[in-house]
Amino acid sequence: MKKVWTKKVLTLSAVAALALIALAAAAHGAEGETGTWTGEVVDLACYVGGGAHGDDHAGCAKSCVNNGQPMGLLTDDGTLVLLAADHKDGSAYEALKDLAGQKAEVTGTLAEKDGMKVVTVSASKAA
Repeated sequence: MKKVWTKKVLTLSAVAALALIALAAAAHGAEGETGTWTGEVVDLACYVGGGAHGDDHAGCAKSCVNNGQPMGLLTDDGTLVLLAADHKDGSAYEALKDLAGQKAEVTGTLAEKDGMKVVTVSASKAA
């Protein structure tokens, strides 16, 4: 029992650390490629920690992101990118919380550092 609990704590800690790094990069104006990506909005705690995603997980994903878990986009080609709110207008990022567990189209700026890909969201809608 202790091993499972420790593994969950370590996984959540790693996800939180990655989210903080990504947000720091976005805050410092990391420039990158502007584009639009389509994929499933996932909560990173459940996806990275246990592979949970899809219709059966949508309710949990919505609950997780509304409780502060970081969001990612699992693109159609299988790439996972962390999603970050635009500091000037976070409304498009916030709207994605309602689409957790569903397919969405995300427009923004992609930055990559140390192997981590982050899209700062400027627009979003259901796909």
